[in-house]
Amino acid sequence: MKGIVFFDYDGTLVDESCKIFRPTATTLSSIEKLRENGFSAILSTGRAKCYVPDTGITWDGIVASNGAYAEIDGKTVYSNLVDDALLDELMERADELGYVYVLENQDVCYTNGMKNENFLKMLNRFDINKEHFRPVSEAEKPCANKMFLTYESEEDYGRIKKAFEGKFVLGVHRGSFSCDCDPVGNNKGIGVRRMIEYTRIDPQNTYAFGDGPNDYGLLSSAGHGIAMGVHHESLDSICEKVAPTVAEEGITAALKEYGLI
Repeated sequence: MKGIVFFDYDGTLVDESCKIFRPTATTLSSIEKLRENGFSAILSTGRAKCYVPDTGITWDGIVASNGAYAEIDGKTVYSNLVDDALLDELMERADELGYVYVLENQDVCYTNGMKNENFLKMLNRFDINKEHFRPVSEAEKPCANKMFLTYESEEDYGRIKKAFEGKFVLGVHRGSFSCDCDPVGNNKGIGVRRMIEYTRIDPQNTYAFGDGPNDYGLLSSAGHGIAMGVHHESLDSICEKVAPTVAEEGITAALKEYGLI
């Protein structure tokens, strides 16, 4: 293995705002060429493994649930579960605050919102198949690597944020009344660092592509952090390069510029 390249999914490989719901043919070809050249391609996403759609890419591993889970070559190298007390508190406040929660696990996710209209709209917006979700009542013992929430309004989000201040970090999904809900300290960088430690690869031979605030740890933990053309301003201070947008085939352009393909 010459190195590792980590790819965020939403906003990096795809861009729902441009109706690009799957990686383009050019991106597919470039990542395959990257692998042929001796680099491992790792999907690094806020999504749980089970509801990542079929991208057409042969991944060598995944950093999922914003870094709470990592595997390479079929071997789990890191999996961190949310503290039981925090999980119970989140679930207990659901009725009071009126939000839908999802408990993310890598094989199946559990939710109290299987029939909630906003939840189903959010799944549709991000092209997520609802078959990967089950009623929380079916969980033998509720647990989660990460959660995400849907709600009715900005005011609802404000109440949720206040209720869990100092306990969870909320990352709003663009264009949707939904957000990731991570325990303080969880981020993609943790999964990336665990994978680098496991493979013993030189960090200078690692590259990461991302666009959102939840990619801060991803880009700062790799040897070379690349922000997409449309990205959150928080990445400006830590990215080494800004690639063109998804629609402009930014992944391919940057891989070529670095001489990886």
